[in-house]
Amino acid sequence: MSILPRLSILAVLAAGGGSWGLHARSLYFPAGEALPGLRVDGETVSGTLRAAVAARANALIARRVRVTSSRGDDLGEHTLGELGVTVDVDAAVARAARIGHEGDFLARADAAERARRGEIDVPLEPALDTAPWVQTIAKYKESLDVRPASARLDLDDHKVLPEKPGRYLDAFGAIDALQRAARDPKVAEIVVPFAEVAPRVSSDFVGKLDVHAVLGSYETYFSRSGEQKRRGTNIDVAASKLDGVVLMPGEIVSFNAVVGDRSVENGFEKSWQIYKGEMVEGVGGGTCQVASTLHAAAFFAGLEIVERLPHSRPSGYIPMGLDATVVYPIVDLKLRNPNSFPVVIHAKTSGPKLTIELLGAARTAKVTFARELLETKPYPRKVDEDARVAADKIVVKQHGIQGFKIKRTRTIALADGTRKVETNVDFYPPTTEIYDVPPGFDESTLPPLPGDADATATASATPPPAPVNVVFIDAPGAHAPTDAQKAPEKKLTFTR
Repeated sequence: MSILPRLSILAVLAAGGGSWGLHARSLYFPAGEALPGLRVDGETVSGTLRAAVAARANALIARRVRVTSSRGDDLGEHTLGELGVTVDVDAAVARAARIGHEGDFLARADAAERARRGEIDVPLEPALDTAPWVQTIAKYKESLDVRPASARLDLDDHKVLPEKPGRYLDAFGAIDALQRAARDPKVAEIVVPFAEVAPRVSSDFVGKLDVHAVLGSYETYFSRSGEQKRRGTNIDVAASKLDGVVLMPGEIVSFNAVVGDRSVENGFEKSWQIYKGEMVEGVGGGTCQVASTLHAAAFFAGLEIVERLPHSRPSGYIPMGLDATVVYPIVDLKLRNPNSFPVVIHAKTSGPKLTIELLGAARTAKVTFARELLETKPYPRKVDEDARVAADKIVVKQHGIQGFKIKRTRTIALADGTRKVETNVDFYPPTTEIYDVPPGFDESTLPPLPGDADATATASATPPPAPVNVVFIDAPGAHAPTDAQKAPEKKLTFTR
């Protein structure tokens, strides 16, 4: 407003209470909360100021935008409110209400004149709560993020397998774009960038590694015949994923992180596995044997066992105390390299044999494994009637195995003459014996369960005679326990 109109307004106001003075006062100094013609977020206020601000705020957070990745992946259409955009309605109302109601006469008159001409537009000033935005992007990360793959050694063909960079969907890298979309209605798409993750170990480094010494090794055996064929395939797959992995000094390696999800997409097949204490068919059966063999090799190599759980029953392929169970992604085997030099995992299968070696520049320890049987618990029995079972048959869905409590000790004799002793207790709960019997079957004719008196006796490993004229048939996956599972040695010690 120029100086002459300003002076004219002051003169009129000074003239007192004439009709023109009253009109000027209502025009330039209105009594209401909003100046006539005032705009909020591009819309002229009509009705109450709060209702106008609330309407614009609701329209803003309800506006939909398309979210994509920088690679072109469609991450869905979302409202700005779903992505965490918020508007403080009270603050916006207060800002708008102050316009034309603060300052001297001239400043207020100037604001009123500009508002009348539609020149004052009060922005909503949206804010961002990053939590909903990050949660929205997190839904896509599992399928789109790629772990970096370090360079590995192919020890059989004596070559280096090159590294591969990884990537992750960077939610925070798109926050500026989200804020622009909240401020500018013309922005209809938000692009989330990928950030690259460099591999931990390069090809050049791996090619210079000294791996002439075997720090520790272990072998287990498995079957490839009949229903065990697919289990053997899973052992091949898991071993191939471990083979050539490099552990840097002080580094922790996770079995689950290296082997990955036990899924068909990751190369695994359906096979028998233990689930909640029973044998069931699931994808990836056999990976626990690979984890157990790796644990035993690491045990005798003197590596630090950071995380490890025993199975829910003794394994037929490895002594109690050397096994390790894994369930992706919650139950893991984690090992740490305590040496001053890198260690390389060499895992391979040959026919029915799985061999895992840990290789490095020098063997630094000799390790002794000692196991003592502390307690034996009898197993319970579960009998289910099934009309599909013939009158002269009993289907063994699961063989009973006694529970065991063992003390295990690892003694590490280091090359410098020092010794380190580690002791802990493992518990293997009893495995329920499960029978399917024909309807009306007399359970009293079944062989007696091992009682408390029999539980600690080796003789309990020999099953009593079966009922007369009844045939016991093993269901698929119901493998009879080995002697080591039925009656393990009370004490076992060996050094490697």
